[in-house]
Amino acid sequence: MNLFEDLIDELKNENLLEDTVIEVKKPLEYVVQEIVPEGSSQFGDLELNSFAGEGNNASNGDRATPNPKAVPEPIRPSNDREFFRKRAMEEVSSLQMVEHVLAGVEREHLKLPAAAYDDLEVKKALHRFLQVPEDINSDNHAEAEFALMQETQQWHSALSARDRNVSVANIRRFCENSRPVLSSQALMALARFYRNSSFSEEVRGKFDFVMTRLFSRDAGLEKRKLLFPRAEMASHIRTLYANWSSISYHATNDHQTDIDLAVQRFDDLISHFETAATFDDLLNADVFGSIRQYKETCGELFYVPEVATAAIDCNVRLGNKYVDLIFKERSEHGAQALETKYGYVHDLAASNAANKTLLLFELLKERPEEKETPLVERPVFEQESLHRPSSPIVVRDERSKTASRTLGVNRWLVAATILVAFASAGLYFWADKYASSDASVSVANAIDLEATELKTHLSTLRVSHETAYAVTQPSWDALSENDQKEFLKKVFAFVQTKGLKKVNLLNYKGKTVAFASQDRFELFRPN
Repeated sequence: MNLFEDLIDELKNENLLEDTVIEVKKPLEYVVQEIVPEGSSQFGDLELNSFAGEGNNASNGDRATPNPKAVPEPIRPSNDREFFRKRAMEEVSSLQMVEHVLAGVEREHLKLPAAAYDDLEVKKALHRFLQVPEDINSDNHAEAEFALMQETQQWHSALSARDRNVSVANIRRFCENSRPVLSSQALMALARFYRNSSFSEEVRGKFDFVMTRLFSRDAGLEKRKLLFPRAEMASHIRTLYANWSSISYHATNDHQTDIDLAVQRFDDLISHFETAATFDDLLNADVFGSIRQYKETCGELFYVPEVATAAIDCNVRLGNKYVDLIFKERSEHGAQALETKYGYVHDLAASNAANKTLLLFELLKERPEEKETPLVERPVFEQESLHRPSSPIVVRDERSKTASRTLGVNRWLVAATILVAFASAGLYFWADKYASSDASVSVANAIDLEATELKTHLSTLRVSHETAYAVTQPSWDALSENDQKEFLKKVFAFVQTKGLKKVNLLNYKGKTVAFASQDRFELFRPN
């Protein structure tokens, strides 16, 4: 476990995101308790008011002076071979997630046919690298690592070529509207991809959006809030850079003045738009254009953790201020007047500046959480006197009519009601009998693979009824057909020791790649 894995868990918990179909790695253990206190039952109750930067001006305490010695380094596993193996698999998994996102953008927004990269050679290179003997200083290890590096670089270049046809708005709409929602691991893979790509203004804009979404969460009513204060966020970003092997820009003290000026400029922009009292004030100050132009002038200085955190803070505050002013104007002048006055000409500029889709049409809609239940005044009735003269009681002898009715109710209706009551009671006791049986309850339990050799090609193994469901690692695809059959037999023999009768292997897309039972072993080639 290292700082990078701890950060993944913290971000995932803070975003309240569940595992999605594009997560190919097994869940990581939760170790660091810095963000979510131990014993907390609900992450949604986390209070963020103590985080710096909630006022109009960012406090000076939020700015952390970068110290090259203070940059957290990943904790190296005791086994060097395991370290290189894990790093290689993380690289391939990250590219797989980027491939998935770009394919979704091309399909849903660009209306282009699927152009998936043929990653067979990458998986073969990964398989050869994972089979290298223990000695990491051997020539075989160096050759296998170099071959894998070449394949991953070619994949990265192919993804970069496709990404050039994708705009920042395309990425933003896909990530915001994706169902199921993108996990923190997927956002981190995108951030890694853009951080390690050749610099351009388009790449910087996409990196800006992804990092803003990664380090913030929905706060309701179209607003967002930061997950960490600035200093802590900058520390996490330096950790990410170290694990991504990213080139360090302006890391020496010679550039400290430029970094401080950049952070101060973002603070000035925040103070500028926070003082706007109306939406017209925001437009007249040209806040959207000023923020866009300054980000463009930052160049590669934007990647410095302190500058990136200041930009993320600025993005979140600007989006929240925009929403507050629109809601205020709507309550004062009405939705129709606002739509007529402003139209939709400012939507794109506001969305690009805040790195969040801000559509005036959507903000003018009245939401259920804003509606207040009107208080209905109950009519007051005058109390009638209870002391009334009683009228004489007349007893009628109508035995023939009373015999045909019971308390004024049809006797057939009473009989039917009694019959239904008995039937319902019988059904309840019958269902309760079988519901209490342990055999009728199916719970998918996870089986730990750490102590087995199956973890080489399997990431998770879960049990449901008498069947085991396992998710394969990328190295599975690089195996030959005979090797896959042999490995399937090992998996089946292992699950038999757990009292199971079947095993089903799934790839990271959720498609079946192999099945085994007592009298059947079969491999599949999903499209």
